[in-house]
This record gives sequence, structure tokens and C-alpha cells, in this order.
Amino acid sequence: MTPALLRTLIVEDDPQIAQLHRRLLERAGGFEVLGSAESVQIARAMCRTLRPDLLLLDVQLPDGRGLDLLRELRLEGAQVDAVLVTAASDAPSVQSALLHGAADYLVKPVTPERFAAALERVRERAALWGQEEVRQGHLDALFTPVPSGETSGLDPETLRRVRVALRDGQAHTAQELGQALGLSRVTAWRYLEYLSAQGEVTAAPDARTLGRPAKRYRRI
Repeated sequence: MTPALLRTLIVEDDPQIAQLHRRLLERAGGFEVLGSAESVQIARAMCRTLRPDLLLLDVQLPDGRGLDLLRELRLEGAQVDAVLVTAASDAPSVQSALLHGAADYLVKPVTPERFAAALERVRERAALWGQEEVRQGHLDALFTPVPSGETSGLDPETLRRVRVALRDGQAHTAQELGQALGLSRVTAWRYLEYLSAQGEVTAAPDARTLGRPAKRYRRI
């Protein structure tokens, strides 16, 4: 089953930045841009009418603060995720974003790579909301990224790509996943075994394999 698109509202008063965010969302895939709002008042009305899944939210807006809008939506019970994209890097703003459940906080100027990483975090959170039961491995991956010293030298970016590839719900061998991601079979096997040990994937023998025994890995 194809995952539903995450309906996204861009709240940004600079038209050029808003357009850049739109292009990055379209490039990432999996997001439907509902539109842009250049003020808190307009964003408030659009949120209540369109009920987006995600806000790309600036802090300083012409008629107020984006964080105040997020606080209002939380008080109303709105189940909307948020990524702050702002020039405001003061501790109170960051603390407010965390207290009100923002998925990520990006300080302008933002690189496309960091923007993509924030969208990946949003996807991971959205995937959790759709599950009846959440496993510890998924929570660990989302809330406590494993320090590099604890992953036996695994590259965090490659680990992220493997997780994304497994999101299709299919069972993959290390050979298949390696070919899809441009990795060797042995390298793909290391990452899959790591995720298996973390409880994020299941591993079962592949009865169709001839000769060398192989496993198929599927995201739990």
C-alpha cells in the first residue's frame, strides 16, 4: 500500500524562501503542499480549514510568532507535526519548539541535506502514528539516534538510506538491498543485521535461495 501524502502548509513571509521550501518538498516526495501563509492570521485560518499534517513554520512573522500559533493548535488538540525553519536561534524559542512537540528545528540558512533529514524525521514520526503497537527499536531510532561509537563504524547516512528502503514493507535480501542502494552485499548485510539486533526488522531464511543460505529482512 502506498503511504498517504503528508499534507503540508508552508508558513513563511519571504516568498522566495517559501518557493524554495516548496521545491524541496516536491523533490523529496511523499508531501502534498497545500499552500503558503505569510502571516499567523492567514496560517491560523488555513490550518482550521485545511487541517494539514505538517507545518513548515517560521518563528518571526509580520503579525506574531509562529511558535504562538503552534501553541494555539496544540491547545485546540490539533494533531499536526511541525518543523521550525527560522533565523531565530535563541534558547527560549528552541525550548518552546521542543515543549510543543516540533519534529525538528532548522536555523537559516538551511542546507538541502539538513532539510531532507528533517523531512525524514517527519516521515518516521508519521509512520509511528499509523501503528497500533510501537516497538522499542522504532522509538530508539526516532528519539535517541545511536552515537557512531555504538554502531560499530556504521555510517549514519547509509543507515538512514537502508531504513528508508525498508519502508516499502517488502522483504529484501542483502544482495537485493545492496544492488538497490549501490552497496556491496556484505555492507548491506552489516546494516541489516544491525537493524535486526535493534528490533527494527525481522530476518527469516529465504526458501527460494539456491546454494548459499540467505535471509530476507522486513521492517516490523
